Amino acid sequence: MKRLVFFSAALLVACVLPLSAEISGTFRGVIVHAPKGEATQGWIYVAGRNGNLRRAEISHAHVLYASSVPVRLRAKDPEQSLKEGSEVRVTASQDGDGEWRASQVEILKVQSERHRKRPRVRPAAEERPIGLNSTFLP
Repeated sequence: MKRLVFFSAALLVACVLPLSAEISGTFRGVIVHAPKGEATQGWIYVAGRNGNLRRAEISHAHVLYASSVPVRLRAKDPEQSLKEGSEVRVTASQDGDGEWRASQVEILKVQSERHRKRPRVRPAAEERPIGLNSTFLP
């Protein structure tokens, strides 16, 4: 009889706990522009390498820089660096509605207007010798 009561209680706990627990996880990607008509205040949209787009609520998240981000590129307030093109790692819990609620956002790479690489410009056609389109020429 004691075994049956203990087994029933253990089974009940094993079935109820997963229903009340949130799903936690970490995902990484680049911040992209919010889709048209979607919320932007307090939310970021992260595109992963595999093409998945995740939306995370960040109003209560702790935002910090990774040690790999140079000090000269860091803003006083890390939340100012949460803009399109920045690479982030988000630690979040998924609520009952399937929304990600971030507890921590780590900025891995900062997208800065001042430090963008310029595309290399090839010389105009008239500056190169005719008939020689070799990439080894200066």
